[in-house]
Amino acid sequence: MQAPQKGRSLAWTFAALALVANVAGYMLDLYRQWYWFDRILHGFTVFTLTLWLGIFYLLAALQPLHARGPRGFLVILSVGIAVGAIWEVLEWWFDLLASTNVIKGKNDTIWDIMMDTVGAALAALLMQILISDEGQ
Repeated sequence: MQAPQKGRSLAWTFAALALVANVAGYMLDLYRQWYWFDRILHGFTVFTLTLWLGIFYLLAALQPLHARGPRGFLVILSVGIAVGAIWEVLEWWFDLLASTNVIKGKNDTIWDIMMDTVGAALAALLMQILISDEGQ
């Protein structure tokens, strides 16, 4: 199944926005200024990565019958949650190797995982909308 053109454009647009937001977060110290910035950015970044992977890789791997509906939603959601978990492991490794304090404790990690899951669910939902809009 091919990704709809509108979906490819959205995926690249969101990827650019996520990159700018992540760089700005570190360069402008936005994580320290606004406690909620990390939470929102976790959800948005995982949303973006999940959408991008869904559009450019998962749709091609899924048969049209399985891409729509609960199966496709769950596959894309699962990939997004896995991306969020990998992100958390990378944060932990970064803290360990660079002697930084990216992870602020258990509550921070749990909030990150919850926001990652919300982002993944929104991406899976958007994928379903894009697929149904194309009539494929």
